[in-house]
Amino acid sequence: MKLITKTTLALFIMSTLFSFAAVTASAQNNNNPENELKAFPAAKEGMVRHVIMLKKQKDESLYQVEIIPGKVMNVDCNNHSLISTLDQKDLEGWGYNYYEFNTKGLTRSTMMMCNKPNTDRFITGETKIIRYNSKLPIVVYAPEGYEIKYRIWKADKKMKSADQR
Repeated sequence: MKLITKTTLALFIMSTLFSFAAVTASAQNNNNPENELKAFPAAKEGMVRHVIMLKKQKDESLYQVEIIPGKVMNVDCNNHSLISTLDQKDLEGWGYNYYEFNTKGLTRSTMMMCNKPNTDRFITGETKIIRYNSKLPIVVYAPEGYEIKYRIWKADKKMKSADQR
């Protein structure tokens, strides 16, 4: 009987150690951005893969991320924007999303008369606001020469009531 108890105890201790080692290895893999990016395709020719890694927040439901693609261009005083699309794509078999920014570099603008010299400004294309999720990277493919910027939006915990009229 003592032999069975010792054997059972030894097996329990060994299985606990192996489980702890497996959980630790899994956690290390999840914290490594390169491992998380293996699921995403490499950038096509002429495209660049941009990756946004978000910090963990206490209550992520209060946050959103705005993806802002664009390019620094020398423009006049008018309001300019890129003619573009920012499409959400599914990573088949994984349940993840990634985004593809497409543009031919054409812009649209207001047509006010300008009496100031042209300046370099960041001209944005179509933006997209998505839910905040620090567990997965935000991957955006964009043409070479374009940047992907982002902005974090935070909601107030306090809700306000609308007036009834």
